[in-house]
Amino acid sequence: MRTHRQVLAESKAAHNHPTYSKMAFVMGCGVQGRGSGSSVLDENGRSFLALFDQYGNQSFGYSNERLIAALRDQLDLGVLNSTKIMFEEVQIRLTERLSELTDGRLPFAYLANGGGETIDNALKLARATTGRPKFVSARGCFHGKTFATLSASARPEHEVLFGPFLERFELVDFGDVGQLAAAVDGETAAVLLEPVQAEAGVIVPPPGYLREARRLCDENGALLILDEMQTAFGRCGAFFAHQRFGVVPDIVCIGKAFGGGMLPISAVLGTEAVWETLRALPSTFGSSLGGNPLSCRIGLESIAIATEEEFLTGVGEKARVIGDRLARIVERFPELVAAHRGMGMMHGLEFHDDSIAGLVLGGLLAAGVTSTYSLYNTRVLRIQPPMVISEADLERGLETLEAVLTEAAAHRGRRDRPQAVTSPLTLRVRSSHPARQVLDLLHGRPYLLDPFAADPEADATAASAEVEFRGTLGDDHVVWADRARRLEDGVALRADPCWLWASLERSVRVRQPVEDDGCELEIRIEWDTGSGGYESMIGGRIGFFVTRRLTDLVASLERTLEKEGRNEASRTRRPLP
Repeated sequence: MRTHRQVLAESKAAHNHPTYSKMAFVMGCGVQGRGSGSSVLDENGRSFLALFDQYGNQSFGYSNERLIAALRDQLDLGVLNSTKIMFEEVQIRLTERLSELTDGRLPFAYLANGGGETIDNALKLARATTGRPKFVSARGCFHGKTFATLSASARPEHEVLFGPFLERFELVDFGDVGQLAAAVDGETAAVLLEPVQAEAGVIVPPPGYLREARRLCDENGALLILDEMQTAFGRCGAFFAHQRFGVVPDIVCIGKAFGGGMLPISAVLGTEAVWETLRALPSTFGSSLGGNPLSCRIGLESIAIATEEEFLTGVGEKARVIGDRLARIVERFPELVAAHRGMGMMHGLEFHDDSIAGLVLGGLLAAGVTSTYSLYNTRVLRIQPPMVISEADLERGLETLEAVLTEAAAHRGRRDRPQAVTSPLTLRVRSSHPARQVLDLLHGRPYLLDPFAADPEADATAASAEVEFRGTLGDDHVVWADRARRLEDGVALRADPCWLWASLERSVRVRQPVEDDGCELEIRIEWDTGSGGYESMIGGRIGFFVTRRLTDLVASLERTLEKEGRNEASRTRRPLP
């Protein structure tokens, strides 16, 4: 019988996002319930502590009381819809406040719904202001998923699906001033950068890089656009990350935390010169629900929270704790962790292999802690908790991370192996029992050594007609169609392709050695979830389940053989009547 979680996972796979559904299911994600502060409940009431803020969206935690109060106030006012022609006070107050945050250097703002929409607006402003066609962006960047923003990142795997991209985007290595200098010229409208590259693996630029970018733009008449979707609202220790680097952009884009994790809102901020486009052609920008009263009220309160001195002081203190602990983790687990990078409360641990990242992510969830990976570097585990997390919760989350890494190091085994155990997996074990006895037992109960069987004792009659196979992934039960087949020297098991498995095959072969009366068992497990670039990461978690379960099943098999051997001996010794 399917669990409620599996029913939802199958529906998500069928109607929304097959790969993300598989990943969430394998990693052990439950059905989301109520959230508060830095924790969220699942459908069973179990609490999960967030070491990641959902790409900046939950920077102020789940169900932040101040943000909910602001929403209620606006709802009570009854000013909920945008006429687009009348003076909308909360929207006007918000743009005024944004100007104040830049000390008037970027006095104008246009409000939209999401990051990609706002980056598109920034690119349009840059071309209109300069009259130039070219943009320079950095490899590994993430600016959204519209055509323009995908063109800015120009990832080969995206171009295969969506190409050709928009023209006149040139990529340089992030942090390389020489490459940037060679790329910025008289045709460049703007340089588009993130102060810290989040989805490339939390890449902090070298000292002086952004100041050099500012200089090169000024010398060549180009604009500097900074994408602060994930770095603003205090995440890096100041309201805007660019304040930490001592630069002022011509255009800055913000979002994510802006909506308090509840409502969509983003903004492009620009200089007076940049805004001349809207004077000349006011209809070139528009957003049906961008800047609506509810979103603007949340935006004002998010700014109020993020600009309080106590809040920013707390971010600084917690940033030091995270930085110190992660630095020690790198020293303690060199066989797992290749690097640690970060700034403020935005950090990443890079593992030697993305299967290790999957192993650790699943282990954290099993221990009641949530995190995720960097979108374009799945070897990187994100440590970016809500900025309102308490010191005690932060300590608990980091302690849990160390415990999971200890378990992962033990599971990985050999210190010279850079990855976790993944598919295909072959295990050879010796049994002291004759091959014929082992074969007879497996032919009668073919799932005895199947790490995916919820009921390894199922007999051959049930297995041969198994349509609703009761499977397991760790502590989770999951149903799929499965087939068992007797072989001359063992058994073969196969799952029918389904929402979870593109393929899943297991086999046990029994061989009789020449030199003694025992036998050797070769167990082979091979799976493919059909998850493309995420297969290795998902496989790291599945490999953990498989190896842990096989150890128990092999021991159980030996006990069963011993018991059957004793029973047979007892029957043999029984006197005739």
